[in-house]
Amino acid sequence: MKNKYIILSIMSVALTFVSCKDQLEEKFEKPNALTDASIEELFTGTLQTWGLYQPVYGDEYHNLRNMNRLLGLGYFVGAYSGGLNTAPEGEYAMYTGWSGGTLRNTLYNRVYVDSYKNIPVINLKLGALNGDDKANYSLYVNCINITRAFMFQRVTDVYNSIPYFEAGGAYNGKFWPKYDSQKDIYYDMLDQLKTISTQLHGYTLNGSLAHRNFPVYDILNEGNVLKWEKFCNSLRLRMAIRLSVVDPAKAKEVIKDLITSNAPMVTEAADFVGMATKDKARIFEVFWFRSFNEVFYNQYAPYFLVNKVFGYANGTATPTDQVDPRLYVLFQPNKYGKYIGLKPWGPDQTAQIAAEFPTEPDKSTVVNWDYDENTDPYFSMYNKMTFYNFDNKFPVFTPSETHLLLAEAAIRFPDATGGIDPSQEYKKAISQSIDWMYSVNNSNPYSASSTPAIPGNLMAGSQYAKPSQSVIDAFLTKKTAYFNGLSNSDKIKEVFYQKFAHLNILGQYEIWAEARRLYKDNGQLLPISSKIKWIERFMYPEAEPSVNQKAFDAVKGQNDYLTPVWWTGRQ
Repeated sequence: MKNKYIILSIMSVALTFVSCKDQLEEKFEKPNALTDASIEELFTGTLQTWGLYQPVYGDEYHNLRNMNRLLGLGYFVGAYSGGLNTAPEGEYAMYTGWSGGTLRNTLYNRVYVDSYKNIPVINLKLGALNGDDKANYSLYVNCINITRAFMFQRVTDVYNSIPYFEAGGAYNGKFWPKYDSQKDIYYDMLDQLKTISTQLHGYTLNGSLAHRNFPVYDILNEGNVLKWEKFCNSLRLRMAIRLSVVDPAKAKEVIKDLITSNAPMVTEAADFVGMATKDKARIFEVFWFRSFNEVFYNQYAPYFLVNKVFGYANGTATPTDQVDPRLYVLFQPNKYGKYIGLKPWGPDQTAQIAAEFPTEPDKSTVVNWDYDENTDPYFSMYNKMTFYNFDNKFPVFTPSETHLLLAEAAIRFPDATGGIDPSQEYKKAISQSIDWMYSVNNSNPYSASSTPAIPGNLMAGSQYAKPSQSVIDAFLTKKTAYFNGLSNSDKIKEVFYQKFAHLNILGQYEIWAEARRLYKDNGQLLPISSKIKWIERFMYPEAEPSVNQKAFDAVKGQNDYLTPVWWTGRQ
């Protein structure tokens, strides 16, 4: 059996600005200098906080290891003696042990300790301004409050009730913030985002110092105010769909307002919101790429995606209009040039291995997991040429997600969506996803000998030429016809499967949230192993009961992994 020993180092690394000036670096290496920093510097400091828009090593190591298994996005061979294929049902708890236990703390602390700390200071500084200065700097506050909504949606989705209204209140004497209900948090975020959208609509930069600085310090959208407005409105749409099960009236209200007001959203390729890693010298020290490298053994192509969603039949002559073109850039071929997805742990995986590799020496090699996934893979793995494109922007909000959200909105609330055709939204989402994945894969200039270098072996065919538009169009036509033949309930499931395919290992928390939302009406939609113990939320960090004891008493009854959050409609 293959032995794998991965040691996670807990690093304490000074926050470094890689895209702004040296004086920014000096400011933010001094925690006590927050109130000395300018609004511009505080704004940039928030946007580039590790783990917010730019995934980093520690967080993502645990996500790629544990969240992948929870969601069915990645397993490894478990057929060896004593392996997970023969483990008791529901025994594997991804939240235990040295890695799983870290997850309950990481996201919570990233927001409350790191990402959020500058935002109250920005608001205080704005309050101290007058006249034109206050009006001009309000742009920074509006954009940072979009970021605030982005971060708090994720935290409440994971923990349910959290400190929200009084969070960061130490500057106003609120040292022990109360926990607010998820419903109140969602309603407030939606109200705030609507106000911000109105204030940003038609906004133009003037010649003031604040506005001249904005494109320099806006490291997310490069000073494009319309792009911030689109991001804001797509977030509103995402939040509205999240409420569709528990509070359909509110969901419908928000969706109708977005559609009737013709609110601009992230719908075209140029609208893509994302952030690239600028510090190439530390690619494999502190950023996502190190995580992907160290947990590559867990990045097997899921059978469900390869065969069920993408329509590939493990090496047979599958018609090109049946196979999703994304297959060839999301995953790389195995050692025999085939795209073989791995089934989840359990008897199905055992049977699959016996069927795929019936003869020696492959049979024993695979059963004993006695091979290196980098050099000698028997199954398809996530594609290195796609996921090791060091110039790629990590997605924050993509047009494909907006179109999938619009598709579900049109299915659920046809009287509120102004005649939107869900099949066309579905088709455009897949089309844009194909374009984006091929762009990332085909534009990758890096190799095993470049600086930085792609680690390990590159499988032949990993940088896959994009099919002709006629081939893609034929696939999209057939896929859309399939979608149109489904019932509304099955269309909603299919929209989810497309989110699963598109967001994938770079959007695990969103996939998990959507699976929990849809569970009430559809059951478990994720292709997870029966060996996995399902969870509905994270427990609060271990220190929380003692740090904020009085407030915590109000929520301690929900401090477990099995209590559904409010918007699931299953409380």
